[in-house]
Amino acid sequence: MNLFYKKSRLNFVWTNLWVGVALSLLVLGSGIWVIHSDIQSRALERLKQQHAINQSRINEFQQTQSQILRTLSEHIDASLFYHFLKADTHIMQIRFIDLKGDEKIRFDRLRDGSIRQISADKLQNKADRYYFKQFAALSENVVDFSELDLNMEHGKLDTPFNPTLRAGIAVYENGVKIGIIVINYYMQEWIQHLKNNNVSTFFLIDKEGYFLIHPEPTWSWSKYRSPAKSAVEYFQLSASHFSLLNERDYRWINADTVAFSLDLNGQKLLALYQPKVSPNDILIRRLVQFGLIILLSLLLIVVPLIGMIRFNLHRFEEERTKNKIMLAHQSKLEAMGDMLGAIAHQWRQPLNSIGLIMQDLVSAFNHSELNKEYIKTSEKGVMEQLQFMSQTIDAFRNFFVDEKKEELCNLVEIVTEIRTLYLTQLTTHGITLETVCAKGNELLHPCQDESEPEKFNLSSHPALIKQILLNLITNAKEALDHSLKRRSADCTITLTLFAYDDTLRIDVSDSAGGINALTAKRIFEPYYTTKEMGTGLGLTIAHTLAKRHLKGDLILQPHTKKGISTFTLTLPRF
Repeated sequence: MNLFYKKSRLNFVWTNLWVGVALSLLVLGSGIWVIHSDIQSRALERLKQQHAINQSRINEFQQTQSQILRTLSEHIDASLFYHFLKADTHIMQIRFIDLKGDEKIRFDRLRDGSIRQISADKLQNKADRYYFKQFAALSENVVDFSELDLNMEHGKLDTPFNPTLRAGIAVYENGVKIGIIVINYYMQEWIQHLKNNNVSTFFLIDKEGYFLIHPEPTWSWSKYRSPAKSAVEYFQLSASHFSLLNERDYRWINADTVAFSLDLNGQKLLALYQPKVSPNDILIRRLVQFGLIILLSLLLIVVPLIGMIRFNLHRFEEERTKNKIMLAHQSKLEAMGDMLGAIAHQWRQPLNSIGLIMQDLVSAFNHSELNKEYIKTSEKGVMEQLQFMSQTIDAFRNFFVDEKKEELCNLVEIVTEIRTLYLTQLTTHGITLETVCAKGNELLHPCQDESEPEKFNLSSHPALIKQILLNLITNAKEALDHSLKRRSADCTITLTLFAYDDTLRIDVSDSAGGINALTAKRIFEPYYTTKEMGTGLGLTIAHTLAKRHLKGDLILQPHTKKGISTFTLTLPRF
């Protein structure tokens, strides 16, 4: 037996150990994923901001240069060409070209920074160049930009590579197109600015998947290298990773490289940003830091924490049980308070009647009218009033019998007892209480005229049913009181009883204006109340009693007539 016991205990220990290891790995993996997601999200936000800055600078450049071209197109003046070229060091060349493609006016900025007008014998024909055809087709006052490309002279690429962007506008004279103005821009300084002014390494890829800009010079303008080299080869990924994106989209190329769409004056490109410090490197640093902190913390607190948890768990369970009992007791006391108020209203009228009978007896005695028949009539009147008061007390006494005891009861009788106790108080407030019995969804007649009361029989806890209904009626009364202060209203509370094969149902409706969507959503939440002095526990406890103790349900109907609120209590027959 001892050996068997030791083996069982050992197996139990190993099982718990493996469960602990599995849970630890799950928590560790989840923590790493959360931290990595946070790091990646922060990196993405920084890169989005950087990309937005880059795009805004491009847009600003486009607007400024468009205005310059429109000014030049209004006055074909060589001196104006010269002054604009001199004022902007990014401009490499300004030309006026006629519709045959012949350069007519041309100013160049030389590599030493000096400006020179090209003589007529050295002007060239550009009719075969793509940008001439592109700009010559423009409508009046429309500015267009070429693709970012390398500059060519006499059919050959400039060496070293000279990145160039061209902007053009068609020139009209008296509504007739006579030529185009073309501005060539040095783009090397702009490219260098993009590479150096980022919080990340910057790549720019054209629609064919070739690099225009790359941190390694030998990969820049990779289309013109021998052999040509694409982004697919550099990143060792499929071509789909480098397809163009929509304006606001982005794509993770790999764990630390993000791609955005870049609009370079109409040319759709792919801008790649690679943080200088990889998110994976940051993750490893954080994990090491957190690991050391967690390990030290565990060593200091895990042992005493286990003892504290075991001690406080027991206390928590006890407190929770006490709170439930206290809340239920508080709800019961509130219900008793409402019932005492109802009894006070019920007794006021019979007490007044008895007082009037006694005054009448004294008056009859003083006038020598008192005889046996007179006394018998007065006695009958007093006994009727006392019997009514006794019935009220019996109803109150039965209202809070042992609620834990399940017994055979009748829903019509339960509603009738509540009506007996509460009717006078409601009438005093100008409120009508109607009770209607139904079969299925067809209304029949007032419950007092029910010819088959046994169809409303059920085995349940009548005291708890009364407590729930009393809470609903009290809430309806207060809502109608408030409604009366604001407007004239149909002050009716209607209790509608439905009998089904396996369940009984009672609807409590009022016409106090309905319940707004926000309140309806939170109506059964603990401590949520719309009353100035409310506790927010009445409907919560009623809902709990209906579901847990009565095995039924209490809901607020979502769809009722405008201005009507209906709570539905559903109860099983057995």
